[in-house]
Amino acid sequence: MSSKFLSDDWYRVARLRPQLLAHVRIFRQRFRGRAWYVLQDSSTGRVHRFPPATYAVIDRLDGTRTLDEVWQALAGQLGDEAPTQDEVIHLMHQLHAADVLAGDAQPDVTEALERKRRQVRTKWLRNLGNPLSLRLPLWDPHGFVEASWPMVRPLFGGVGALVFLIIVAAGAIQAAQHWDVLSANVADRVLALENLFWLWLTYPLVKFCHEMAHAYAVKRGGGQVHEMGVMFLVFVPVPYVDASASTAFPDKWSRIFVAGAGVLAELLLAALALFVWLAVEPGAVRAIAFNVMLIGGVSTVLFNANPLLRFDGYYMLADLIEIPNLAQRSNQYLAFLLKRHVFGVEHLQSPAHGRDEAIAMALYGPLSWIYRSTVMVGMALFIADRYFFVGVLLALWSVAQMVVVPAVKGGFFLLRNAELDRTRRRAVWSTVGVVAVLVALLGAVPVTDWTTAEGVVWVPANAEVRAGSGGFVARVLTAPGSQVTAGEPLVELEDRDLETELVSLRARVEQLRVQLASEMYTDRLKATLTRETLETESAALTRLEHRVEELVAGAERDGRWVLPNPRDQEGRHYAQGALIGYVLSGALDTVRVVVRQEQADRVRQDARRVEVKLVDRPLTTYGGALAREVPGGSDHLPSQALTLEGGGPFATDPRSGDGLKTLVRTFQFDVALRDVPDDLRFGTRALVRIEHAPRPVALQEIGRAHV
Repeated sequence: MSSKFLSDDWYRVARLRPQLLAHVRIFRQRFRGRAWYVLQDSSTGRVHRFPPATYAVIDRLDGTRTLDEVWQALAGQLGDEAPTQDEVIHLMHQLHAADVLAGDAQPDVTEALERKRRQVRTKWLRNLGNPLSLRLPLWDPHGFVEASWPMVRPLFGGVGALVFLIIVAAGAIQAAQHWDVLSANVADRVLALENLFWLWLTYPLVKFCHEMAHAYAVKRGGGQVHEMGVMFLVFVPVPYVDASASTAFPDKWSRIFVAGAGVLAELLLAALALFVWLAVEPGAVRAIAFNVMLIGGVSTVLFNANPLLRFDGYYMLADLIEIPNLAQRSNQYLAFLLKRHVFGVEHLQSPAHGRDEAIAMALYGPLSWIYRSTVMVGMALFIADRYFFVGVLLALWSVAQMVVVPAVKGGFFLLRNAELDRTRRRAVWSTVGVVAVLVALLGAVPVTDWTTAEGVVWVPANAEVRAGSGGFVARVLTAPGSQVTAGEPLVELEDRDLETELVSLRARVEQLRVQLASEMYTDRLKATLTRETLETESAALTRLEHRVEELVAGAERDGRWVLPNPRDQEGRHYAQGALIGYVLSGALDTVRVVVRQEQADRVRQDARRVEVKLVDRPLTTYGGALAREVPGGSDHLPSQALTLEGGGPFATDPRSGDGLKTLVRTFQFDVALRDVPDDLRFGTRALVRIEHAPRPVALQEIGRAHV
């Protein structure tokens, strides 16, 4: 409570005789053991909450007593607990702005119209500032809900809950069993132009069911829904209903059910769509079913059910922890902390009632901002990967909302806020100091820099058996799994064109030798020319014979001979230098890491420390060091585990026969692990973190943007 009990402006309102309009209803609710009173305007559906002390004023506004008489009675009854005159004036302003007051004076029609225009203008400005909440009212669905309620009512009872649990549980089991297929190459499938059409067509239909679930849940609780329209969710039009009537429900679980009804409806639709997706062949119906699952799953988790965005999950959380207007009060509490402890403003009252409320409100605001920022930046990057221009626009809008708009508002707050009149200089210099510290931290203080990449458990370089010359497999000379020694032949390839060329070249060399022998005694000049030709052809023959010898691939070390897919080897073609198999000896201690071209120079020039985690033992971190770089870039991955289909980060060319050809050029490095166990499995996927020399955060981000 303010320390100033009386107000210099009291004379302006003391003789007014206000009263609530007839269509305003009052409900009593309890939050965290404290009573609150809810005023609901049944003509507009707007709801306002007030604490008990404020309600004591509202309850006495009967139109027969003046405001001064009301306040004098409260002051005599409540003593120091009575609201101050300034608080009563502020309350009258709130009720007047909400259009729920009638008075003994003639209404000022011009002022009322201007207030209405100001409310509409404020709403549009708020909508334009945040496309996530842009709303266009279109229809009053009350009559439709009333007419269809008898048919829908069974779904909101015990039988409906049981059917819901059975269907969703069965859908969850099926989704887990087919997860690899459902999640394979999601980005390309979602952002394909054909799928964007189906997504655009499906999204409003799913959201219509979502919003109607809210409407029926309000009807179940005894409320009414009078507004339905279109909301632009990241520029995508989707239906919405105004279910704010549930705010007046006295039971918090009824309010939570209304908030969660849309999420439950989407989960049910997603489960039913999964059964359709499993039952039909690829085509339009299957594409629509996939998008229903995508919307009912991803959209629900990221947006509707997440309490850090002001959608369904937010209202469920606010009612569950019994902190109404959580986001607004969190911002108020953070502003209170800033003004009280940083700017030095005295005599401020905390909006938090108790320690637990203070902790919740102090955490919610920052967490909500971080999550919103992460989602928007993630969506911008996700879209920019396929549609660069749209992604850039979304990223610019995100930066404006996360940085520019708050900075402008903060500047106006510093320069114009009346509460800072006595401490404005301290507030300005404190802000300048904080900004200077942040700039210094971001631009001058070096912090750890690193590159993250993925790889697979690999074998040492001399353990690889490669084709010295290209050809088709003629014979596997040594059975896979056998112990072999260095130099032992393992696989014989054949190249009939090479063999034909060898026979022809041998005949040519023999012919030149005979010709040289005859010319040495008849024509010395021709003999000299023939000798030079013979030397050239003999050198070519030597090289060709060496290539033929290399058609037999042998072991470079002792160990166990491992040949992948031995039954499919006969007649298989290997290009020169292609990997055929391995000779393994002892424990594996190498990881083959694949990095993108823009990361290669940083990894090559500055690798201070390397840490590796294996997917089959994620709790253990292994140290390592870069041992070698595979010469030259490559457009082939070492393993299917690194492709998008295998759960890795690299997209592959669908036209490649082995599925390992990447769409971009990559570079490969071998990391030697330290203190590894003996049971590492060849081909296990690994997550690698390569630390570089510390750099300021600003330079790191500039470098990432440059590449």
